[in-house]
Amino acid sequence: MKIEINKKSGIEVDLVCEVEKEEIEEEKKNIVREIKKDAEIEGFRKGKVPEEIIEKKFLDKIREKLLRNFITKAYYETIQKEKLIPIVEPDIYDVNLTDEKLSFKISIELKPEVKIKKYKGITIKKVQPKEVKEEDVEKALQELEKRPEISSSIIDLEKRQMWKKRIREELEEREKNNAEMEEEKQLWESLFKNSEFIIPEKLVNKRASKYTEYHLRRVNLQGKSREEIEKIAKEIFQMLRPLAEEEVKKYFILDKIAEIENIQVDENEINEKIEIFSRTIGKPFEEVKKEIEQNDEIENIKEEIKIDKAYKIVKENANYIEKIIIPGKE
Repeated sequence: MKIEINKKSGIEVDLVCEVEKEEIEEEKKNIVREIKKDAEIEGFRKGKVPEEIIEKKFLDKIREKLLRNFITKAYYETIQKEKLIPIVEPDIYDVNLTDEKLSFKISIELKPEVKIKKYKGITIKKVQPKEVKEEDVEKALQELEKRPEISSSIIDLEKRQMWKKRIREELEEREKNNAEMEEEKQLWESLFKNSEFIIPEKLVNKRASKYTEYHLRRVNLQGKSREEIEKIAKEIFQMLRPLAEEEVKKYFILDKIAEIENIQVDENEINEKIEIFSRTIGKPFEEVKKEIEQNDEIENIKEEIKIDKAYKIVKENANYIEKIIIPGKE
């Protein structure tokens, strides 16, 4: 098999593959022998069906396995030999199988090379949580009074004070979270500014499609035509794509930081994560871990922990100040 590697961009390559007749015939024979072992055709004993009958009876299956075998071989042998790191499933196109040869192309999107100028000592203007005033509490309480199931309990003065205390705590927690989000926004703006890499469009689109499917499941599509549903899906996709792109950018920046910092994840950290998850869903730890292992999700958990640790390093090394003073201005 001949494989030519064409670089389309810094993160995308095309494998142009061609298989000669002799190699095709040899692989075809192997496939026919494999099918023959279990083939059951009337008039023949199992495993004794003539190969020429197998070829006619299972023509489509043989073609499918032939293509899959050569495409899989070309893909995995090339990424191993060339040390390529794909980040999404490859696209297969221009497939052409004749009596003389097989040709096809494989498009692979690769992990981008990230350059980070600075991720420690980032200056963040500290954001103070907005003060929760008594009128804010009263307004929220009035909203609660509109609900029949709790309005009677608010009439009682003691219970009213209890509700006000609970509401104030919730509002203060919300404002604290808002302040933290504003600080994190500054941090990410700085990280984006100090990072450089090619954005993997296929991965962004794949994530945006996943978000779109999630949102579509929560939209009432009853009575909608196929065209209307496709239009809604397209609008949701366009709305969510910027979010998907931002999430992809965040991941690769933190992944690079984890590489620079040589962040490792040990078994105890993985078990701690699983333990938290098991308590959340109310299942025994061993049962949850077994399910995770069976679904090959351990590496995903490990990756999540690694990324979290990288982000923690960035936050712990940020320079939080009360006020940013611009030269020449008070």
